[in-house]
Amino acid sequence: MIIVYKYGYPAGTDTPDISPFVIKLETWLRMSGIPYETRTGTRREMPKAKLPSARVDGRLIADSSFIIAYLQKHDPRALDDTHLDPVQQAQAEAIQCMAESQLYFAGFYFRWCVDTNFVRYRPLLLDYAKRSVAGWQRPLLPVLGPLAISLIRRQKMRQVWAQGMARHSADEVVTIGRSALQALTTLLGEQAYLFGATPSTVDASVYGQLHALVKHPFPGPLQDFALARPELLAYHDRIKQRYWPAAAPG
Repeated sequence: MIIVYKYGYPAGTDTPDISPFVIKLETWLRMSGIPYETRTGTRREMPKAKLPSARVDGRLIADSSFIIAYLQKHDPRALDDTHLDPVQQAQAEAIQCMAESQLYFAGFYFRWCVDTNFVRYRPLLLDYAKRSVAGWQRPLLPVLGPLAISLIRRQKMRQVWAQGMARHSADEVVTIGRSALQALTTLLGEQAYLFGATPSTVDASVYGQLHALVKHPFPGPLQDFALARPELLAYHDRIKQRYWPAAAPG
């Protein structure tokens, strides 16, 4: 029996988690029909100091893609994409790379680098801090929490500068994000999922990024562009209603 404990961040507003990669992993687990238990993770205790991580039969694994790959190898219930031919599998890899780099870092920029959006993000980060710190540390949160979050923000802004996205102007970041969204819209077309009537792992990946963009509280031109694409919204809602019925509609 495979037992999965998924470590992620806490839920946000109308969303199961504040991380698109945690949403990706949970959606894939639901697509696979693999039961799991959700726990708030402490990044400093996780391999690679990142979330999501998952404990699978006692083995702690970091990174959504490595968790999925491990379960595809060891759990017969796992969605393994064998319904895709080799060319489609290569296309799925390219789409995932676009979603998890180009689109993700465009959203990352607007979440961390735009002051009005970060004001909305701060309460979610404070909520995560309350859930993840040790009990003796909680009385210190009103004083140390805001300071720690300011330091983390600086670190994240340096990260997105080093990655390259923050070297662009805000308008240029919007152009990059719109390009990815338009490509996804074109690839999806009239299909239910990216490769037809059956979901694939890449659909979980794209859903995580798209959900974070349209449902997390960071308004702006990139979110507006996504909300104006009826094909993408129908795709998002289709996955949400099928695999997150307790959270649908909305």
